Amino acid sequence: MKISLPPARYAGAGKMTAFYDELVKSVRTVPGVVAAAESSALPVNPIRFSPALPEGQPQVPLMERPMFNIQTISPGYVATMRIPLVRGREFLAGDDAQAPRVVMVNDTAMRRFWPRENPVGKHILVGRMVQPCEVVGVLGDVRNVNVAADVQPEIYLPFAQLPWPSMHLVVRTAGAPSTFVAAVRSRVLALDRDQPVTSVHTMDEILETAAAQPRFTTSLLGALSGTALLLAIVGIYGVIAYSVSERTQEMGIRIALGAERADILRLVLRQGLLLAAGGIAIGLAVSLALTRLLGSMLYRVSTTDPMTFVCGPLLFALVALAASYLPARRATRVDPMVALRYE
Repeated sequence: MKISLPPARYAGAGKMTAFYDELVKSVRTVPGVVAAAESSALPVNPIRFSPALPEGQPQVPLMERPMFNIQTISPGYVATMRIPLVRGREFLAGDDAQAPRVVMVNDTAMRRFWPRENPVGKHILVGRMVQPCEVVGVLGDVRNVNVAADVQPEIYLPFAQLPWPSMHLVVRTAGAPSTFVAAVRSRVLALDRDQPVTSVHTMDEILETAAAQPRFTTSLLGALSGTALLLAIVGIYGVIAYSVSERTQEMGIRIALGAERADILRLVLRQGLLLAAGGIAIGLAVSLALTRLLGSMLYRVSTTDPMTFVCGPLLFALVALAASYLPARRATRVDPMVALRYE
């Protein structure tokens, strides 16, 4: 659920921090609540981006520095969301406004900026801050843009050191989350009866919403691709079958002159496959050139996926084989005298 503090009553970082700290403590006492914490953003729902300068990177102007997803979280967020702690520690209650500034980074940031080093103890200059923040922990990657995009470098800051008026209250429960909404909402209203509570969703609902658009796009492309595949199969079969049936008289002449039916079948099949191979070669070349345009729409599939580039041509080759074999088989069974009169 999302909670936004009105600036008229909660002006100042101290009041906001006190309200959210008291709220989390109260929610954790609700029977059935396993863990609770706050976060300015949620998975697949980024809120803020900022340039930052990790230790060891060249000193460049602010707008030329690498961009990071930024979110502020409270102690307990890692356990509540069950994000693996790769290195170091998570935020503690002592990481308040009077303590030295600290941050955590995700695994992607560690691999990109400190690939052969332990980032714990390193420093990052975040945004327009004057003093750098010390890295105290590394968290496992969480998809922080959308379900299909690669994880981006991310920086986590303690809420007490960077309080935001609008925060998400994340709650892990022992039972169905929907049965705890009223109890959690009552704890919010007990602290501030005029406080609006909005956007109450389960994590499954958030992920479902994030996947809706990519799923629709994929379904639409799948339907269009299936239609195109069906038309291609019908077209290939129809053209090759028609061309073979038109050679019935030729086959009758060959049989009348002593040709074996098996030899005629092999001849027709070879010619049909050679024609299909030419079309497949052209199609593969065009596909390799055009797949780069679809690269942004693919998820965990490369633009040169081996299965696609093997199964597709194999399917068309089998269609061409069937289109050549069946009409040729019928034609070779026709009596040569009848075939000679065939128009």
